[in-house]
Amino acid sequence: MSVLDLRVPSPQRVIGRALADLAAIERLVRTAPGQIDRVLSLGEEIAAIGYQVLEIAERLDRRAQTIGAIGERLDARAAALLELGEHMQKVGGQIDVRGAEIVAGAVQVSDAAHELVLVLPTLERALDLATPLEGAIDRFGRLVDRFPGSSPARRRPRDED
Repeated sequence: MSVLDLRVPSPQRVIGRALADLAAIERLVRTAPGQIDRVLSLGEEIAAIGYQVLEIAERLDRRAQTIGAIGERLDARAAALLELGEHMQKVGGQIDVRGAEIVAGAVQVSDAAHELVLVLPTLERALDLATPLEGAIDRFGRLVDRFPGSSPARRRPRDED
């Protein structure tokens, strides 16, 4: 219907719409408490999950602090190890120098031993020649001790013979 070129809905249509709107409002009023309860329940679950996330975050924070402390200790130990490595390098250099000196000394000892091996037959021959004279030298010494005027310290008593 149209009044003054304006479209005006019929009263039946307005009443139908009003009834439909009232039915929708009635459905909303009936379902609203359940939906509100469901929203509140979901809110409580979200809050519980939030508290759990907060607890996990606090534990992670504590672990991060512990890891930071361990990292600092590792840093200090690494610095100490570097210092020790430098010291070991210095000592290694000293050992190397000392080793060279030892090798030089060993070469000298080897040379002396070689010379001793070369002289050893001559020394054995001299000992072979002196061994038969050993008793004669001992007897000659006793004879000299009996001479008048020899020192009493050099004289041996007869019991030792």
